[in-house]
Amino acid sequence: MYYDKRGLAFTASSQAAVDAFDASVDEFLASGRDAGRLLKRVAEVDPDMIMGQCLRGYFFRLPALADLAVRSDAALLKAQGLAANATERERMHVQALAAWSAGDIRRMNAIWDAILIDHPHDILALRIAHTMHFFLGDLAQMRDSMARVMPRWDESVPGYGYVLGCRAFSLEENNDLGPAETMGKRAVEINENDVWAGHCVAHVLEAQGRRREGIEWIDGHEDAWRKRGVFAQHMWWHRALHYLEFEQYDAVLRAYDREFWPEPSEDNIAIGNASSMLMRLDILGIDVGDRWESVAEICAGRIDARLRAFNDLHFMMALTMAGRRDEAKQMLDSMREFANAHAGGTVTMGATYRDAGVPVAEAILAHGAKDHARVVEIMMQARYRMLPLGGSWAQRDVWDRMLINAALKDGQHGLARALLAERTDMAPTSAPSWSMYAQALDDCGEAQAGDAARAKAAALLAA
Repeated sequence: MYYDKRGLAFTASSQAAVDAFDASVDEFLASGRDAGRLLKRVAEVDPDMIMGQCLRGYFFRLPALADLAVRSDAALLKAQGLAANATERERMHVQALAAWSAGDIRRMNAIWDAILIDHPHDILALRIAHTMHFFLGDLAQMRDSMARVMPRWDESVPGYGYVLGCRAFSLEENNDLGPAETMGKRAVEINENDVWAGHCVAHVLEAQGRRREGIEWIDGHEDAWRKRGVFAQHMWWHRALHYLEFEQYDAVLRAYDREFWPEPSEDNIAIGNASSMLMRLDILGIDVGDRWESVAEICAGRIDARLRAFNDLHFMMALTMAGRRDEAKQMLDSMREFANAHAGGTVTMGATYRDAGVPVAEAILAHGAKDHARVVEIMMQARYRMLPLGGSWAQRDVWDRMLINAALKDGQHGLARALLAERTDMAPTSAPSWSMYAQALDDCGEAQAGDAARAKAAALLAA
């Protein structure tokens, strides 16, 4: 028996295999480019290492790409063949991968959380459970999963900074922003490569409307985070959100072209960054030229692959706004078929598609057709069902913006005023929101209140 750097027992042929496994996991925790390359080293040293096969299966599932899912299934089969001689912890990892392969993601998360009860230093189970709770919008579970293990971690345990960053993000998404900021900044102090912890702080600053601080936070760590692979581009997307709120639309478009969509990408994170930012700009009436087309061209290859509704909605936006409505309708039909096929079953995403994915996709198509009344009709219900789509509050906000835009465009003045009162209460430092609120108040015949809202927008931009 051999042991990793945190003292966990591994079934392997040599310590070199476990050390190679540790190196791949460390790179994964740092959102680095080389986790897959390092995993190949595990296979070279010990092709029959069961946790190497589980890690391979996990890595091929995380990107939510159909061709990689097939390779994950192959790793699962090999891991199952090795399970008889493995430890109980390792067999539980195989069971979690099997549940993932079968689409039962909540059972998978429950298995990882069960592993952590007896093995709180299993940083792989910890990090992927954290990720997948987030992907499902299970925010309380994400928070509590981290809280249960934190007493077992301190700075003497390798990887503590990464764990602290996950704990911080779990608090941020549950709106416990003060402790989230403190923990996130401490995690970055421990290890500046921890872009996930840095991302948590970026979320806090965005949620609190601390826009100049938000830009400065990312600027200050840009050199370190630029090495963190595609996730670094998501940090540049966060920075562009601040430019958007300052109404610096040229800066947003420069960031789009140079930083987070410099060339077409198959990566779902990159597609999400591009699609959601273009949609925000479209809602604000900003001409984005032909930028939709290169995103839509990639998304056209995802029409029939139902792996994550959150991703699919970003594909739908690109196809719809690029004028490829027939393909967007085909994707919507596929989403409906998936939801119907898995109604009441153990495939976790079935209910997500039914309750949120399909309705929001219908609203996106209606937005593209300028059927604003239909957008309002759908989104007034769907907005409270979107949490299981996963993603962050900041990411899902694009569809709330779509609803407000539709109410304004459809002449539903009282509703628009009410929605913008809600929005400016939650985001009081958003100049575009105050400008839209001024418009809604004017439309309702409340000129004095409209002038006050317009002045608020102007003051924010001048600050």
